[in-house]
Amino acid sequence: MGYKFYIYEENSIAKSLSEMKGEDGVKRNFLDQFYTIDPETGEYIIEIGLNSYDDIFNSWDSSVYNIRDLDASLKSFLEECSYDIDLRNVITLRFHMQNEKEDVNVEDTVIAGLRNYFNYRLHFIKKEMDQQRKKVVSYVVVSLVLTFFSLYLPKVIEGEIMFKIILQAIQLGGWVFLWEAFTIGFLQGRGPRKVRKEYKRLLDAPIRFQYKKEKR
Repeated sequence: MGYKFYIYEENSIAKSLSEMKGEDGVKRNFLDQFYTIDPETGEYIIEIGLNSYDDIFNSWDSSVYNIRDLDASLKSFLEECSYDIDLRNVITLRFHMQNEKEDVNVEDTVIAGLRNYFNYRLHFIKKEMDQQRKKVVSYVVVSLVLTFFSLYLPKVIEGEIMFKIILQAIQLGGWVFLWEAFTIGFLQGRGPRKVRKEYKRLLDAPIRFQYKKEKR
């Protein structure tokens, strides 16, 4: 299968826009060298060169286009491009078809397949985030219970060495569960939240097709 995922070298439009970025320019200038930028909207255009419609989808999946899985190389390419481009920027997907003739009906089916895949990914990311939230809530509850016992028990039980050891273990357990809740909710949770935003942007991205002009 002949894959060519293009990020075209850009013209003076990208250069002129990058020069207008100001102090933020180092990163933006670098990206602007590799991505096409729409001169009217400022959208970043991800250029994808393919031989045929089939190249968009997994060759092992024999389902119709609108429910097929995407090709692994295309997935990686789209994810890398989306990661590169700041989430504040709108993106457009533009497929350059080398060996296909324009067919609006097939285009609509392919677009539906792409949208279904992005929705599918969003569903599982949301499911993962829901599981993380449940863990955070359960860890916070356990931490509060352990903290309550660590504060209440000394008032009703006279302390001995063994009791003090157990009490310290309970206090430590309360802090451990609280730290785990913080780690999952604020540190580990950043990754899925960012990926969700990236896939939401891909889901909403306009999708265009361009075809190789026949020589006369």
